[in-house]
Amino acid sequence: MGKIRDLQRALELAHYAARNRGALHVAVLGGSFSLADFQLDLRLLGAYGLRSVVVARWHGGAARDQLAMARRQGGAFELVDGDDELDFVLKAVRRHLEASRIPVVLLPDRPRAPSSTAEGLGAALAMRLGARRLLVVTSEAARLLGGETRPHLTCDEAADRMARCAEGERQTWALLLGAVEGGVPGVAILSGEPGAVFEELFTHQGAGVLIGGELTEEVRRAMPADAADISLLLRAEMERGVVRPVSDEVLLATVEEHLVYTIDGLVVGTARLAPYGAWAELSRFATLPRYRGRGRARQLGLALIDWGRTLGYSDLFALSIDERMWRFFESLDFEATERTSLPADWARGYDFNRPSRAFHRQLSTGSPLA
Repeated sequence: MGKIRDLQRALELAHYAARNRGALHVAVLGGSFSLADFQLDLRLLGAYGLRSVVVARWHGGAARDQLAMARRQGGAFELVDGDDELDFVLKAVRRHLEASRIPVVLLPDRPRAPSSTAEGLGAALAMRLGARRLLVVTSEAARLLGGETRPHLTCDEAADRMARCAEGERQTWALLLGAVEGGVPGVAILSGEPGAVFEELFTHQGAGVLIGGELTEEVRRAMPADAADISLLLRAEMERGVVRPVSDEVLLATVEEHLVYTIDGLVVGTARLAPYGAWAELSRFATLPRYRGRGRARQLGLALIDWGRTLGYSDLFALSIDERMWRFFESLDFEATERTSLPADWARGYDFNRPSRAFHRQLSTGSPLA
């Protein structure tokens, strides 16, 4: 099982490396964090084809020492004076990016004005450079978030959080919201741990709280090109035993029986309508942890019901070992039923040792369309 998980993690890494290749990310290292803490993250980003700009606070001669050490270890870092005018900083940053180097923009320990904070400069650079993400790494993440546990916030939710926070944190929130409103697709607040930048960009789970702007959300039929995304979504559910194991070959063969939920083109949820004669099963529900809790699984469930009705199925059914899914199916007007009442061709391939409960909903009479 260990080797399989290693392969699955490698697939996840390859998936996000391909998605992010060539994209620019601005990383702000807040507080006392240094380049030495995160140079491995940044080198890995470069190795997988991502471009990066680092904004950090000057910590005396240690900053140059860290930069020199990073260079000796193979890091293509170049120092930029963050105390210059923004246009001069941008010119230097662009020059280093064009030469495939990582600009490290250092600010003096004591900024001359609130607008010259590391977060403020990082936000300005992210907007002017067209960055895909602004990553704010800070030891103050817990205090800044004030107990917020949702891994994704809309701009309205972030504005509400800002209105409730202490005066000293309000400026930081205003800068981050300004970056999103200024065109940066997402701002992530990360706790100060080496590996956090890499985890945020290369895993489904992410590493912090993501603030996003207006999102384009859609439920659509899955296509063969979505099979890799669906496989990654189902992986965690299969490991928990909630979704029965399915091979990539079987998944590809049945991919067009799935719906996918997309946000700005990213597949964040999926579910399947599997045919069994005049009946069909709702199954393989999965949603990225970051995007749970906003009714997206319910939208997928309702869309499957409508799809089943359009195809002419007379009855729908679903099973799960997860109590939360029992309540979910009941909220979709399914009623508990005996597993022995379900279609015989389904029963022939089912392991009745699974401690699952079955649910049923009648639609209308008729036969499935071809």
